[in-house]
Amino acid sequence: MSEINNQQELEKMIENAVSKAVKKSVRKSEWIKTALDWLFKIALVVALYFGYQQIKPKNPEVNDIEEYDVTLENNGIFGFTAVDFEDVILGHATRQQLLIVDEQEVSVASTITDTGLFNLSIFTKVLNETIYGVGEYTIDLTKIKKSDIEFDEENYTITIHVPYPTLHSVKFEPDKTKIGDTEKGWLAFGEIKLTPEQTQKFETEAVEKLTERLNDKECFETAARFAKLTAYEVYQPLVNSISPAYKVEIVVDEPSTN
Repeated sequence: MSEINNQQELEKMIENAVSKAVKKSVRKSEWIKTALDWLFKIALVVALYFGYQQIKPKNPEVNDIEEYDVTLENNGIFGFTAVDFEDVILGHATRQQLLIVDEQEVSVASTITDTGLFNLSIFTKVLNETIYGVGEYTIDLTKIKKSDIEFDEENYTITIHVPYPTLHSVKFEPDKTKIGDTEKGWLAFGEIKLTPEQTQKFETEAVEKLTERLNDKECFETAARFAKLTAYEVYQPLVNSISPAYKVEIVVDEPSTN
C-alpha cells in the first residue's frame, strides 16, 4: 500500500514539474515574441526615416565654378540679361575709343621732275621712283549703341554691330623708296638734287598718292575682314567675363554713302 502511495506522489511531483516547465517555456516564448515585435517596429521606423531623407526636397547648393565670375541664379537664362552685357561692351569704348583693325603697306609709282633751264625739255630730268607707305584703319567704338547689341537667350549669342573701318592715318616711308632710272633731255646733265622746299613738296605729294591708293575699295574690304576678327578678339573675352556660355558674333555695318 505504501509503495502505491509513493508511486502516486512521484507521479504527482513529475506532473507538477512538467507543468511548471511548460508554463515557463510559454512565458519565455511570449517575451521573445514581444521583443521581436518591438524590434520590427523600431526597424520599420528607422527605414521610413532614412527613406524620407533620401526623397525629401533639398535646397539647391550654389557651387563656385572657376570659369564663372558671378553666381548663377535661376533668373532667366543663366541669370543674365542684355543689360549685363551692354554695360561691359559699351563701357569698353570709354577706355579704347579707336580700335586699330588693320595696317596695310602699299606702294605707288612716282616721279620727280626737274624742268631745268627755261623749262625746255632738252634740259629736263625725270627720276622714276617707287614710294612706300602704311595705312592704318580703325573703327570708332564710341559709335556702338545699345541698339547695335543683340541678345539671343535661346542660342546664347551676343551679336555686335560695329562701324565700317575708316582710313585713320597714312605714313610715308622714305627709307623704303626705290630709285629707278633718270630720264634726261639731251642737254640735261647730272642727277636731280632737291631743295628743302622741293623735298617737302615731294613728301606731301607722296602722302596724297599713298592715300589715294589706300582708299581703293579692295583695301577697305580687306580692312573690314580684319575689323570683324579684331572686334571679336576684343569682345569675346569681355562677354566671357560675364558668362562663358555666350559666344560673340560681329557684324561690320556697310560703309556710309555720305
